[in-house]
Amino acid sequence: MDINDYRRKIEQSVAKAEAAAAKSSSRTTGAPQGIVANKKAPAKTRVEALGRATRAEGPDAVPETALERLADPKESPAVRLAAIKLLQQKQFFSAVAAEWRPAFVEALRAAVEDPKVRPAALEVLSLFKDRATQELLLEGIHTPAEALVPLKEALRLLSTDVHADVVDAAKKVTDSPQLRRNKDAFVQAVRILAADPSSVGKLQEVVANEAYAMDARRVAATAISHLSPAGQSPQGVAAPRAAGRRRGGKRAAVAKAPAKPKGALAKHLETLRRVRG
Repeated sequence: MDINDYRRKIEQSVAKAEAAAAKSSSRTTGAPQGIVANKKAPAKTRVEALGRATRAEGPDAVPETALERLADPKESPAVRLAAIKLLQQKQFFSAVAAEWRPAFVEALRAAVEDPKVRPAALEVLSLFKDRATQELLLEGIHTPAEALVPLKEALRLLSTDVHADVVDAAKKVTDSPQLRRNKDAFVQAVRILAADPSSVGKLQEVVANEAYAMDARRVAATAISHLSPAGQSPQGVAAPRAAGRRRGGKRAAVAKAPAKPKGALAKHLETLRRVRG
């Protein structure tokens, strides 16, 4: 073979290799939006590209790429979850966050339909105090068959907004014998009532009832210590109603004193008493 022909073949081979390398590089680093849009690419690769695309858009631009991925019902859960994290981070630094936040909320509402993305989407929507989401959570409490998340989680998410009718929902849990069987939800309900001054009576009932979970009784006792007037002991649980007057009405029956707390609850109450002074 002529040396010149050989040299030309080598040069052609090198040129092809360089072109292939350049093409590969553009797929992985040069065009992140294109990689994100390619649903045949591995989810991990697309997530990394989504991060690069969001950073490239800059803090003061609408993060179109992440918003589109989050709103797409056919998108991979991994990519949608990554989009939520990126959008959460960006809203803190973006000077135009107010401009694209409504689109973020709408995309999150769409993401709630995906069970794998739902917890993260509900978390952010609850922080936004999104009324439509609150109504869905309340509906799930009243109609368990329609619930998006377990009862305990619904109460926790609603508790981020004191105006979300969450106190009424918590009272429903503590008043319903059937719902009280859900111990985790009952404890969460007591935590919510712990911030409601009008619920001191209910909290006193919880402390006095040994059938309730110890965690709930501790929360209730601590709440009473903070909500009750100064000097009132958290162990001053409501006594049962006095019996009716004796015939002749000369002397009323003496109210039966509440049982003295024992064990772990007694220690907790003593700690509260010392702290309170």
